[in-house]
Amino acid sequence: MKPDPTIWDWPLRIWHWAFAAFIAFSLYSGLSGDIGLLEWHQRSGLVLLGLLVFRLGWGLWGGRYARLGHYWTTPTAFVDHFRRRGRPGAHTSPGVALAVVLLGAAAVQVGTGLFATDDIFTEGPLHGYVSNELARRATWIHHRVHWLVLGAGGIHLAAHAVYALLRDPTPLAMFTGRKRLELPSTPHFWVRATVTSVLAAGVALVVTYAERLF
Repeated sequence: MKPDPTIWDWPLRIWHWAFAAFIAFSLYSGLSGDIGLLEWHQRSGLVLLGLLVFRLGWGLWGGRYARLGHYWTTPTAFVDHFRRRGRPGAHTSPGVALAVVLLGAAAVQVGTGLFATDDIFTEGPLHGYVSNELARRATWIHHRVHWLVLGAGGIHLAAHAVYALLRDPTPLAMFTGRKRLELPSTPHFWVRATVTSVLAAGVALVVTYAERLF
């Protein structure tokens, strides 16, 4: 029996679980009210910056189904999915829409955090490069966009809970990398993943030490 094709390459799966872990910790450390966690909250945000840069790079030259060209949908395709008229593909239309919203919200959350300040203990690593007014606006956005991240993440988890209740194997794909589709498998591209990881880490480090470097 021919095995199911690999849709989620290993670098993307590793990225997925790291992203989920640091999103969860960032939300907890930011919303807990524990001042002692603020420094770790900032560090977690900088790791997320690196992960977002990696995902952008992987969307350009990574695994076949991780590329940005596969993250496109239309309202018609979205509705057809729920009417069970959609064509089988590497990603479902609602899944694509949710991924775009979640990644976009996370990018805004991380981006504004770089300039945000609480005016007492903590400020983002790029706070000194913008005016007080821009920093204030970035802080205002940073303190609100997390609700969108929480909402998108909650919908994602709820969808997988429904899949599990229906005994749909979709949630297992992020563990096994495989889906029951008539599609060619994607390579894992470990060399590209290594280069992309180095570039992403470099960006995060430059931002972290920007005031010392420039």
